[in-house]
Amino acid sequence: MSETPRHRKPLVMRSLLGGMLSAFILQACSSGGGGSSTGDTKTTPELGENGTYLFISAPDFYFGTNDVGSSATQDIQIANRGADIYTLNALGIEPSSNGGEDDVEQYTTDIIDQVVLNPAEAITVGITFQPITEGRKFADFIVDYETEIVVDESVNVNEQKFYKAKDLEDSGDYQAAKQTYSDYIEGDPVTINKRKAAIKLPVISESEIYGDGEDFDMYLDALDLRESGNLENASVQLEIIHTLYSDGYLADDALYLQGYIQLMDEKDYSAALQTMQRLRNEYPDSTYYDTALYSEAMAQHELGNSAIAREILLDLRYRHTGVDTLGITLAKDNLVSRLWFDRANEALDRLGAA
Repeated sequence: MSETPRHRKPLVMRSLLGGMLSAFILQACSSGGGGSSTGDTKTTPELGENGTYLFISAPDFYFGTNDVGSSATQDIQIANRGADIYTLNALGIEPSSNGGEDDVEQYTTDIIDQVVLNPAEAITVGITFQPITEGRKFADFIVDYETEIVVDESVNVNEQKFYKAKDLEDSGDYQAAKQTYSDYIEGDPVTINKRKAAIKLPVISESEIYGDGEDFDMYLDALDLRESGNLENASVQLEIIHTLYSDGYLADDALYLQGYIQLMDEKDYSAALQTMQRLRNEYPDSTYYDTALYSEAMAQHELGNSAIAREILLDLRYRHTGVDTLGITLAKDNLVSRLWFDRANEALDRLGAA
């Protein structure tokens, strides 16, 4: 698809209060003999022109009560919830229709270099309220950005289904979340959210059979933690699932995901090796057994144990061998066996060429 020219305009983060829209509404008032200030705001994401899908994360912006001369900072997230590309050029504080230049001086925001937000990417910035006088203060938070339109608007519209499904999931309405994730995938999405939805959908579907207890909620949380880059807490969550719900249907899922994080994300091959071995020993009937065996071979190879890795791959191939006679070795006649037979052979070839 050909690119259209960039569109540039300021985005004003506004909140609804008494029919007036403002970026954030803060109130300062005296308290006894000394000055104090109270900040409170509600912000809502605003969908701009030309398919703008920048999302402001702060539905409630509350600073509490602060003495004049003190300061309070809160973070907000600016996220790209569309499939186009946004370049954030600058952030700023400007006077609102309810305030003046003096009000602006009592707020500051982080200074950023030019930031490019690809689909599903976000940045976190801080806004600081530092009251120097009493009275109510008003200002607008401005995001100066450019839009690089790279998809049809229908793709952006479909992308919103992912975020709707995530909201439904977070609210515990898993049936509706499942349907919305499914609708999203059927809409042929193009962002990395497609992979996230593809991971979530079978897990949520499985819960209809086995239930959606606390271990299920924890597993979904672990998936979200991993996606956000919080690998340590994701691993802790998964270990808790395995410890507390070792007989549950997600116990082997938790061990596998923990090992996958160690292997692929953290590159901690020793830990991944131990986790995958635990998985096979504790859950020999797990559907992850072959994947764990293959992962062990990968870990051993990365640890410099190529001979051991080769033996593991030979074991994996043997598990799915149907014919082995007169120098002819063939896979069992089923799709899964043919898949693992071929993968083992390909990995063995790579080891031989290394």
